[in-house]
Amino acid sequence: MNERSTEQIRGEDSAIFDPATGHLLRLELVPANGAKPAFPTEQQAKTRAENFIAGLVGAGNAYQARAVTEDEGRLTVRMVRKVNNVVLDDAYDSFVSFDASGRLVGFSTLDGRLYEAVNPAALPAPKSVISAAQAVANWKAQRPLELVYLLPDEQGQGKQVAASLAYIVKDGIISQEYTGSALDAFSGKRLAAPATQAQILNVTGTGENWRALTESEARNLLRILFKLESGTLPLAVFEETYDDGQARRFFVWGYFQEGVADSDKKYQLGNFPEGISQGQSQHMMLEIDAGTGRLIRFVYKQAEEQWSTAKTDKSRDRKEAEGVLKRLVPSGSQQLRITDIDHDKYTVIAADPLVGGIPVYRIGQMAEEGMYTITVNSWTGKVEEVSVNRPDHIVFPDRAKALHEQQAMERLLQALPLELTYIHQKDWETGAITWKLGYDLSFRQTRSHCFCGGEAKIDTTVYVDALTGQTIVKE
Repeated sequence: MNERSTEQIRGEDSAIFDPATGHLLRLELVPANGAKPAFPTEQQAKTRAENFIAGLVGAGNAYQARAVTEDEGRLTVRMVRKVNNVVLDDAYDSFVSFDASGRLVGFSTLDGRLYEAVNPAALPAPKSVISAAQAVANWKAQRPLELVYLLPDEQGQGKQVAASLAYIVKDGIISQEYTGSALDAFSGKRLAAPATQAQILNVTGTGENWRALTESEARNLLRILFKLESGTLPLAVFEETYDDGQARRFFVWGYFQEGVADSDKKYQLGNFPEGISQGQSQHMMLEIDAGTGRLIRFVYKQAEEQWSTAKTDKSRDRKEAEGVLKRLVPSGSQQLRITDIDHDKYTVIAADPLVGGIPVYRIGQMAEEGMYTITVNSWTGKVEEVSVNRPDHIVFPDRAKALHEQQAMERLLQALPLELTYIHQKDWETGAITWKLGYDLSFRQTRSHCFCGGEAKIDTTVYVDALTGQTIVKE
């Protein structure tokens, strides 16, 4: 949806309207200066928010105030839409905020869904549904939780990383337009189709220490691990430092278009200048932790050849990927959870370690990423990219101290009980929406609805800390 907004400058009021309908989508007002802390009570905030929303959408739209949160001098009320006395999933939610003086200073709704007319007759009637108690029993019987180790998204440079132990919802809390935890309110079965079972790969790691801080070490790494010679290709070496304190050193070999700065060459891999020979049409890059020398990423690109007679060989690619994995993982017997990412020209293997049978994931990890990710060109059989996201030193908590799965399910339901909900499923080809009636975790009371960017491998919006039993909810 196209939007028109006033330019939001610090210290100025702003608003965003739908250009087609004129509906208000977002409002930001500057809080009153010198206001004494005198927030409205929670009930007063709910009542005022309900009145404000009613004035926007008019009669026939039932919005109920739910969670009230205080953050950075604001009191925000989550408004949840209800039809047939059943809550709609959280794309239909909106938020109303008040400052310390009790003045309304904020409003937001997702893509104008607040104003969308929903015909109650088009929705499944909330009759003949299983009881809430039966829904809970079915939910528990289907064992929706999985015990995992979680690594923080930002790990710092050369630091020892402490993993946490958590029960997450299998196949993710968020799955397209509905949630992986939802049960059909009539059959009691999961609405989300279970994800394809990942394969378990057993490898014996060589425990080799792949590090390079000097040009000589970088060339040796290329030759020994990836069987590549940089020869006489020109080399650019540069470093980058990031806000979290991490620093990276880049070794980039190859010829580039005239005028491309060294620091931009990592974005130009595979773009070759005219007039160079086929043998010179190669780019190689190593991304290295500037402090420890640890290999983080390798990329190899060569000029496109005529692929009309090329044949793919997935079994060859898999063997090549497994050969590299064996040399990347720690020494000894190792278990990896393998996902083969479907792609026509490439075989992409995402591998995540299992420690004592428990998978290890990084918070924020994307579906196509692994602790080790290997990309093989299916027409040439050459490894073209390797990413290593596993830190050198991880401290794992004692699994024996973790709650049992049954206890974790109880804790999660205490914090976010199952709630009868209308859940919309969208056909991405036709745009048609199908409504389902389901029992789902009431996490939407504290969760903003946003499918931004790529698909997450696991969703940590809602999980149970396996050591403390606390239910963690993150916006």
